[in-house]
Amino acid sequence: MVWHPATIARVLAPLALLACGGGDKKPTTPKPPPVVEVKPPPAPAETEEDREKKRHNEAVALVPEGSSCLPAELRKPNAPKLGLAAVNGDAVVCAVDQERTRLLGAVACWSVEVKDNAKLGALTYKPGAPLPGRGIAVMLDDRCARGYCLPKDAKVPPDPVALMTWNLDGTKVAVLAAELVHIYDAASKAHEASFPIRGDRGVTSEPTAIDWNGDALFIEASDGTTSPVWVFKPDGTPLGPIEALGGKDKALLSTRNGSFVLLNEQRVAISEQGFSALTIYETATGKRTKLVRKLPAGTCRKDELESMWHDPSAALSPKCKDYVTKNYAHLIGADAVAGSKNLLVLLRGPRLGELAVIDAKTLAARKTIKMPWCDEAGGQPGASAAPPPAPAAKKAKAAKAAKGDAAEAAEDPDSGGQ
Repeated sequence: MVWHPATIARVLAPLALLACGGGDKKPTTPKPPPVVEVKPPPAPAETEEDREKKRHNEAVALVPEGSSCLPAELRKPNAPKLGLAAVNGDAVVCAVDQERTRLLGAVACWSVEVKDNAKLGALTYKPGAPLPGRGIAVMLDDRCARGYCLPKDAKVPPDPVALMTWNLDGTKVAVLAAELVHIYDAASKAHEASFPIRGDRGVTSEPTAIDWNGDALFIEASDGTTSPVWVFKPDGTPLGPIEALGGKDKALLSTRNGSFVLLNEQRVAISEQGFSALTIYETATGKRTKLVRKLPAGTCRKDELESMWHDPSAALSPKCKDYVTKNYAHLIGADAVAGSKNLLVLLRGPRLGELAVIDAKTLAARKTIKMPWCDEAGGQPGASAAPPPAPAAKKAKAAKAAKGDAAEAAEDPDSGGQ
């Protein structure tokens, strides 16, 4: 067969193109497979047990577990505040957190030796727990205060901070949030009832604490000038504020420069102006009695004292300042519990870390019990203001009396001052 030149050209031209790689066309680079972002699974929701563990870790960072002395940190202005209660016949002191950004509750507690003179003031560590009847401030987490959750239709305060307390036997819990008190069963945490704190005979200023003693709830409040205490039945019935005895104007007792104390299961009290007076209120009947402390002759002018009670930073003369320090400063804000004959008082200010045994009728000081500080003298406990040595005859008489008082001492948290 004879090939025509044109035919040969048509056959060879494609072969030439194949031989040289296809001319100008570049091979296609394969695209990488698309990257699919794999998100980690969501973290499990924080539980109340998780929060409790975190609070515990922060608490032991403030006060180490097993500590048998008071940490020096407790002297700082924003440190946990010491509170006092009688628990099963023992004097118990707890350090309660006041820092508004965390509000850990009781970070540590100690039972205090007040009976054995050889060990007077010695501390035995206890894990932090609310004092019976005494309230604490807590942070709300997911509408819940320590696992006690507000009803779905209840308002949440903007802080969000709630005030809460347990009754004396620990079976009921009260939570004050956004002007409502909510009552819960302590064991099941079931919500049982709610009632408002405002209205007729209700609270008229800003609540600062809630306490539960006997068959009554007590709401402490402040308007910046006075700090009255209002009383409610657990069913929400308002009983009004605690009023001063005497006078026609029905003045309200105020805890400003004083304190609200839970003496025992039947009685509470309001101390005024550094325990210069103590008005006792019986929770069952509302009956009031007043005790007045006899003070030494004053070195302050009347206007000096009045200005000091209105403004603790008011300028005082050196003599007046010394008088106030000796007679009032350690008792402003003092806590107290009642024994059979005496009151055991937790002191403040310049005498923080001391307990005073004072007469339950005259409010006269009988004895001082010093708790050990970790940074002082090796944290050794001791007592001061003890009476001078007695003559031999008086010692024998005292020893005989001591035997007769032994049974009473076993039940009396202030028996160290008998």
